[in-house]
Amino acid sequence: MRVFIVYIILCLGLICMQGMDYPLKNIGIALSSPKNNTQIPIESKKLLESTSGIKNFQEQTSAALIAKLHTKENLVIRILGDSHIAGDFLSHRLRGLFFQNYTFGFVYPLYPSYHQHIALKYESTNFTILNSRHSELDEYPLGGVVAKPTALPAYITLTPKNNGEAAISQIIFKSPNKGKVILVEDSTNQKFLINAKRPNVWQILTLNLQFPITINALNEEVLFGGFFITKEKDKHNIIENLGINGARSDLWLKWNKELALQQMRILPADLYILCYGSNDALFDNFDEKNFLKNYGNLIDNIREANPQASILLLTPPPVVKKVSNATKRKKAVYKITKNAKPTQLAIAKLAEEKHALLFNMEDFIQESGGKAQWEKANLAKPDVHLLPNGYKLIADKLYYELQKLK
Repeated sequence: MRVFIVYIILCLGLICMQGMDYPLKNIGIALSSPKNNTQIPIESKKLLESTSGIKNFQEQTSAALIAKLHTKENLVIRILGDSHIAGDFLSHRLRGLFFQNYTFGFVYPLYPSYHQHIALKYESTNFTILNSRHSELDEYPLGGVVAKPTALPAYITLTPKNNGEAAISQIIFKSPNKGKVILVEDSTNQKFLINAKRPNVWQILTLNLQFPITINALNEEVLFGGFFITKEKDKHNIIENLGINGARSDLWLKWNKELALQQMRILPADLYILCYGSNDALFDNFDEKNFLKNYGNLIDNIREANPQASILLLTPPPVVKKVSNATKRKKAVYKITKNAKPTQLAIAKLAEEKHALLFNMEDFIQESGGKAQWEKANLAKPDVHLLPNGYKLIADKLYYELQKLK
């Protein structure tokens, strides 16, 4: 009898460690169904209800944010982060859950390889992309991506995939010379010839355009720092995706602070979601003091620009590193990095210190079956990244938890 009781206790302990038995494969299939593009599938509701949620370290949650989350109107969410954000799977899933009609807010001038904006089609000729993680540039705008012509003619065409209604557009650009630098054309044959008023200074130009639009560079030295796209009637139904593959918590130091603050003030966000830490945890040396300082200063800058905004910090999913390559007989082997836990704890500490919201992605994955089960269900890759449906499931959990905010 005593042996049987011990066996039961061990089994219960194993269940607690690994999480309840959720139908992850069925959840993944349901997330792929077009009928669930704008709703949470019934297959995942038990999982969302019974796993750990958002921790709230705010002194007081904004009543305006709570109202907007419930009415799903006039809501702006700005998401900054690393590769978990750059693919737009998480952010685009949130767009579908929150809004029937939405617009884009701030978008990159062009998206680097393995980055995308799912709802906005880009076409370009004779442009190169400067990425703040790889390319040297004196100062980057918010997000850290710049487009530069390589030869003329050079153009960028933007086509919304949802509709082409009139929109207010703001173009961020810089030219070393005064004079004619940009020609903008829209679908109603409006044409705007733009002069640079001041050399070597980032400028923001506002136009009312009918999409799709084409932005022509008239000077090979002009730099494009991004575009704001806001519809007049839906101007606050926005979820932005400003991720950079490989970004660490200090990448923002390459941004022009005053320009970034100005951009955040142009379109104040109600909620910022910050997802950094995976790449900090991949390095052998993790300096918690510097990590907290740099990440904390980013939060301070956000609050300087948007003092009413709430901030949600995401800890990374399991941060693993390859320790042996695949062979004909066995798969590659990955192990949790030594700094995965210290990074996770540092983010939790920062959330408490800065009175922010906190969501632990690794805990959610472990409670819902663990990384190995997520891989079997095609929700996660063997490395640190999730698959599209995995990011959708994270988005569903965030949506579910944000609806419960008080």
